[in-house]
Amino acid sequence: MKITKVSAYRKDLPYVGGGLAVGDLTEERTRTFDTFNSSVVVIDTDAGISGCGEACPWGASNLGALPAMPGLADALLGKDPRELHKIERIMDAAIEGHSYAKSAVDMACWDILGKSAEMPVYMLLGGKLCDGAPLYRCVMEQEHDKIRAEMERYRAVGYKYFKLRVGIEPESDIELIRFAAGIAQPGEVVYADANCRWTLHDALKVVRAVDDLDVMIEQPCLTYEECLHVRSRTNLSMKLDELVTNQSMAERLTQDLIADVACVKMARIGGLTKAHRIRDYFVDHGIKVVTECMMGGEIVSAAVSHFAASTPAELLFNTTDLHAYHTEPTGTPAPPTSDGRMYCHDTPGLGVEPDFESLGDPVAVFE
Repeated sequence: MKITKVSAYRKDLPYVGGGLAVGDLTEERTRTFDTFNSSVVVIDTDAGISGCGEACPWGASNLGALPAMPGLADALLGKDPRELHKIERIMDAAIEGHSYAKSAVDMACWDILGKSAEMPVYMLLGGKLCDGAPLYRCVMEQEHDKIRAEMERYRAVGYKYFKLRVGIEPESDIELIRFAAGIAQPGEVVYADANCRWTLHDALKVVRAVDDLDVMIEQPCLTYEECLHVRSRTNLSMKLDELVTNQSMAERLTQDLIADVACVKMARIGGLTKAHRIRDYFVDHGIKVVTECMMGGEIVSAAVSHFAASTPAELLFNTTDLHAYHTEPTGTPAPPTSDGRMYCHDTPGLGVEPDFESLGDPVAVFE
């Protein structure tokens, strides 16, 4: 089997809430996203089997996978997409970095391999070890009444994991965390994601003020050393996200016991091939994982559903249904969700096909 054509599509995904504000509450530091730009890659082969992949960064102005596609496609045409490790090495040799583009291509190759083998991707990843992955939902509000209403809305459809957006300023963050923890019901998990925005001084101030609560702190500071220092000064559990970038970093944080939970995002790491290796390393060392991606539609969510399903249930912290954050589709059908959990399709490959009516014409075709 050989790759005969690589087609790239660009799709704007409007945020379902109208606008997603990230940062503090000052105009200078707040970034609001109302649209996310997704890149969809479709790979055709001489065997009549095609596969799809998707990568979506934060923000509409980010070109994501598209700038790297000419170089990658030129290196991949004529190669067997089922040889995933060879494809990985070819891409890394062809162009440095560009993890988003590589992730979309890699995802499409997994889809082709599954269809060729007549197996769902989770079987190729080792089998279904979790039948129904628990979902988290971001609580974006800052006012108490709105936080309560948002948590109640998600709770009503089965969500039990609530991620707070903090990193505003210490006093406000402390108040927000204490309020959300206070209204959480038994069995629910509340954690505060600073997205690297706290200074070391601010992070220490917050964790000391909420150390009596049953909450988790996510990625408090920008650097590894700062996060490690915060970890050493609190009894709270910690999750790392932005620092989980490659195998060596996974080994480092495991050896230093810096994290109770590690977030493994396919697009940040460069694809499912690399991501599942890192996921397995964490699992082997007893660290719980979040198996997900950055942003995206139904195609990304399908890959995430297989990634989560192949993770041992006792070590899968949670995942997320990324397509639920947008109002436009990239593929069909979406992985099913029910009672706060996401399931994967049992059909060969990823179980999703591109929605060409929604995607429109490709922006680039290589053959």
